Amino acid sequence: MKYHGKITYEIDENHPVAGVWCKENVFEYEDYYEFDERLYSPEDRDVFVNYIKRDLKLVAGGGYNTNHIRNVKFEIYRID
Repeated sequence: MKYHGKITYEIDENHPVAGVWCKENVFEYEDYYEFDERLYSPEDRDVFVNYIKRDLKLVAGGGYNTNHIRNVKFEIYRID
């Protein structure tokens, strides 16, 4: 099962990549995820979505934590 995940967010001035901070900047990041159909079923969708959200938030946070991201929005959908 393949999924596409996209995060849209803003950062605050204390973000680890503070050199790109500007009050009006909106950032996006997207990635693709694949889950082994032998281990999971379509009913595990909530597990996939939660995993994808956590992963995208960590990337948006600079790989450290999610303390300095704001106004987070997600687009997550299956792409089979």
